[in-house]
Amino acid sequence: MVKGRASLAQRILEASTPRQSVAPLLVLVACGLFAVGAPAATESPTARELQTAKCVAALEVNTDDLAAQVKAGRADLRPLLLDRLKSGAAFIGEAYLQGERDEKRAKSLLDAALQAQKSLPRPELAARQSACAREGAQLLAKADPVSRTVVSHLAQRRMKKLLEG
Repeated sequence: MVKGRASLAQRILEASTPRQSVAPLLVLVACGLFAVGAPAATESPTARELQTAKCVAALEVNTDDLAAQVKAGRADLRPLLLDRLKSGAAFIGEAYLQGERDEKRAKSLLDAALQAQKSLPRPELAARQSACAREGAQLLAKADPVSRTVVSHLAQRRMKKLLEG
């Protein structure tokens, strides 16, 4: 990960500080990955952990690019940016609900995924971003109404922060 650039999980969490109306427990459920009951750090990552890291990394780069384009005057991309932010948050929330709560492990996997995708040809990265966005949308569609509401709220807050900063 680029130094000074917060992960998608960190940025979503920052966008929903305790000053806001979202209950702290719901924030943790939606964008967790905190160290409680996580597998031992020495265990090999599961296929699901690797897929989550790969997709969060791809969507993080995609949302950064989309935000830059929106800030440069492409207002028509706002809905796509919001959708991609929701997809990323859905992956993070799903990982949390599946018990993947070791933040250091998740960050390490995300950093590795960000580094690995730097070598991908642009068309392959774009295809991965699209596939991950679809998968994230499916995760969100299967989520309960409260989780969908929280993810939507967090994505909207994150988008506001991206576009104002």
